[in-house]
Amino acid sequence: MFFVISGVVIPLSMIRGNYDYSSWGRFMLKRFSRLEPPYLASLILALIYFSLRAYVPTSAEVDITPGLFDLFLHIGYLVPFFGGDWAIDVYWTLAVEFQYYLILSLLLPLVLKGNIWSRYIFYAIFLLVPHVYNNSAFFPVYAPLFLMGITYAFSITGKISPREHFIVVSLCLISSYFTLHPGFVSAAFITLLIIHFIPYFTRKVLFFLGEISYSLYLVHGITGGALINLLSHKFKLGYQKPMVIIAGYLLSILCSYILYRLVEKPSQRLSSRIKYKTKNVENSELVFEKVSSL
Repeated sequence: MFFVISGVVIPLSMIRGNYDYSSWGRFMLKRFSRLEPPYLASLILALIYFSLRAYVPTSAEVDITPGLFDLFLHIGYLVPFFGGDWAIDVYWTLAVEFQYYLILSLLLPLVLKGNIWSRYIFYAIFLLVPHVYNNSAFFPVYAPLFLMGITYAFSITGKISPREHFIVVSLCLISSYFTLHPGFVSAAFITLLIIHFIPYFTRKVLFFLGEISYSLYLVHGITGGALINLLSHKFKLGYQKPMVIIAGYLLSILCSYILYRLVEKPSQRLSSRIKYKTKNVENSELVFEKVSSL
């Protein structure tokens, strides 16, 4: 879901901003300023959690604190390149996401300003690389999922026809079927359907969860997940288990909201101040705002 949404939102932002190679620095700065502050803040919180965990009697007697070198590798998402360990498991997707940013920033101008064959070559790269290099820690294996979103962005901005979009999405599903778990492929396709067919469905609660979703994604394991793990050793009866899960969920929401207000929201403002060249792409404006809220 994360990769498909990013496949839609990032190209839309680049297209409506008239992205070209001269904008590469601004593009990377926008992405860093948007993602890095909450990510680094969650890393600090993880280190605090690892320290406090040692004082909990029910914790397994194993030190899960990353070594100094592994911590250094978290800067720049270099952990998978050196075979290190992530402090928090979900960080692996941020590494894949950052690899996607680099690849898209280099290839997208060639696709948008080239002929039809440059677009076909772009499709071929995203469709075939999973079958050449399918290490799950790196971008290639997930490339078709990103491409599903990218071609949707192309379609709604008039870069390609709906027919071409349909064909490429079909090829993405076929390609990813052979390299990913069927559940991942299904989730990606359902995400694309939701974006297209029910884009305006929202409620205040859902909108709130959408706003804090990145912070929630980063810290749920070391907040609510940790509380559930702690309480599950004491509250084992059937009726108590749902209460433990609800308590963990509420703690995750609370901690995520605090991280959002203190760190993520200021980083959003900082990122929004970094502008591309302006360009009027009428159809993409509304959809970009709508999909970004997801």
